[in-house]
Amino acid sequence: MAKIIVAFAEEEQRERVASALEKSGLRVSRLCATSAEALRAMNVLQDGVLICGARFPDRTADDLARDLGELALMLIVARPETLALCETKRAFKLALPASRGELASAVRMLLQLHVMRMPHRSEDERALVERAKRLLAEAHGLSEAQAHQALQRISMKLGIRMTESARRLLDGDESIGGELWNLTREK
Repeated sequence: MAKIIVAFAEEEQRERVASALEKSGLRVSRLCATSAEALRAMNVLQDGVLICGARFPDRTADDLARDLGELALMLIVARPETLALCETKRAFKLALPASRGELASAVRMLLQLHVMRMPHRSEDERALVERAKRLLAEAHGLSEAQAHQALQRISMKLGIRMTESARRLLDGDESIGGELWNLTREK
């Protein structure tokens, strides 16, 4: 499931939005005060929906949307006159004042959209990834979650899909083995 990141320059607004989402049954993963924090959080989570204001101390939501690219879906929440200044086509907008229900509905819609745009693996691809994770877990004494994370990190580092990393790992590809060695040294 996609992670929700709430990013507003003002602490009170961050807390208010996060609280409204939590009360609506939506779990917030991170709270951020700057666009740089939001970008770092999204790069770490690699999957998510960003709810933010139009301006940050370090840049605008337009700049952040450009930096995020396809990494996340973005909802800018601000007064109508401020939203009118946002030029990005990469973000959805919600005008204030908005009720908790309107905010939660907008975020749920983005979460559904996020699921629809994510690549779906075939049964063969899922089985391939599961075999690679079992191999990692047994060979390195990792839990299933740790093996999954290691395979994800290798994929991101090499810039390839997770199924391709799994295939290479099972085929004994040395570049995957080298990345595993680097991962174990980082910890």
